[in-house]
Amino acid sequence: MALTAQQRIAWWLFAPPALLAGLRWLLQWQEGRGPTITALPLSPFAGAQPLSAMLWQLAGPLLALLVLTLGLWLVRRRWGWHTVQRMLLGLWVAVCLVGCAALLWRPYNLQGLQPLAPVQAQVLGSHAKLPNLRSTGGTELVLRIANLEPLQQVLIDDPQAAQWQPGQTTLLLQWAQGRHRGLFITGWQVLAPTAPAATTPAALLP
Repeated sequence: MALTAQQRIAWWLFAPPALLAGLRWLLQWQEGRGPTITALPLSPFAGAQPLSAMLWQLAGPLLALLVLTLGLWLVRRRWGWHTVQRMLLGLWVAVCLVGCAALLWRPYNLQGLQPLAPVQAQVLGSHAKLPNLRSTGGTELVLRIANLEPLQQVLIDDPQAAQWQPGQTTLLLQWAQGRHRGLFITGWQVLAPTAPAATTPAALLP
């Protein structure tokens, strides 16, 4: 039996996010069945970025939304609202497919981790981060890593990380490079004796 126009629209609206949610569940299920791999992604500290980069991060999405709105308005004037609906549906499907590709990229990138020589890092700042849909929360650290610029940040879910005093805690990091891109912390050891967790030997994520 052929689908009506409303049924086709509903299918295109709900099938792509359902695929995205199913893929995420499948990857989490496979990750839970396999050996635990500690790989915490490092990223440049947002507060150390130049003002121009921070402004572009705020203005970029707004500019893209403005261009998209203007483009859809022009399409509506020339080809009608039905064409705009098709374009919006296509854009929606494309966004969901990009999300699926991003979910598949992370485990693929982590399959070929290339260990690097251990390096020292000083804790310059920390704050608690509540759990959300994207992470389990924990302590977000700002690190100065030897021979690496700019400052880096990483989210650690070890409770001991909340006790590390900024400016007084030095870590010996075990880290690795992703298969194609990115740096990841795979373990650490507290070196500074002034931190409360300093007497603890190497602390690795479960």
